[in-house]
Amino acid sequence: DKAAEILKAQGAEIVHINLPHTKYALPTYYVIAPAEASSNLARYDGVRYGNRVNGNGLDELYINTRTEGFGKEVKRRILIGTYVLSAGYYDAYYLKAQKVRRLIKNDFNEALKKCDVILTPTSPIEPFAIGDKKMLENPINMYLNDVFTVSVNLAGLPAMSLPIGLSKNGLPLGMQLIGKSFDEATIFKAGYQLERGANFVRM
Repeated sequence: DKAAEILKAQGAEIVHINLPHTKYALPTYYVIAPAEASSNLARYDGVRYGNRVNGNGLDELYINTRTEGFGKEVKRRILIGTYVLSAGYYDAYYLKAQKVRRLIKNDFNEALKKCDVILTPTSPIEPFAIGDKKMLENPINMYLNDVFTVSVNLAGLPAMSLPIGLSKNGLPLGMQLIGKSFDEATIFKAGYQLERGANFVRM
C-alpha cells in the first residue's frame, strides 16, 4: 500500500486489476524453466560440445562432464526438466504448462490495457540469509520466494525491482514494476517516481 500511495502522490492513478491464472505460475514455471534448461544443457556431452572432464571409461566421462560445476539445486532442476520432457510425461506436464503459460500471458495483456504499469511486491518475505538451512533443506521454501516474479518471466514482460524501505530487521524490501512488451521506458519513468517518493537511502 505504501508504494501505491507514493505513486499516487506523484500523480499516478491507481487501478485494481485481476490476474486469475497467476496462482498457477509457480508450478508452471518450475515445469517449463527446468525443461528448457535440461534441453539446452543436453548438448554439453564433452565429446562433441563443451568442456570435457575425463574419467575411467565413457560412462564416467559423461557423468563427470555433465555434473562438474553444478550445485545440488541446479542438478535437481535439470533432472526435473529431463523428467517432464520424457516420453509419457511430456503431454501430462510440459504441454499443459505451456497452455497455462499462455493463459497467464493473456491475463497480463488484458490487465495492461487498463494501466501503464503493474505494481507488486518483489518477494513475499524479507531476504533470507545466504546458506539459510531452512531454505536449503526444503527447496519449496526457496521456490515460494519467486511467487511474484515467475509469472512475469512466463509472460515475457519487462519488469524491474526497486528497494523502497527496510524491514523490522533492517533488510531491504522491494517492489516490482511490470510493463508492456517493449515499453521499458514507462517502467523506468514509474521507477524513477517511486524511487524519488520512497527516498530510499543506500545501505
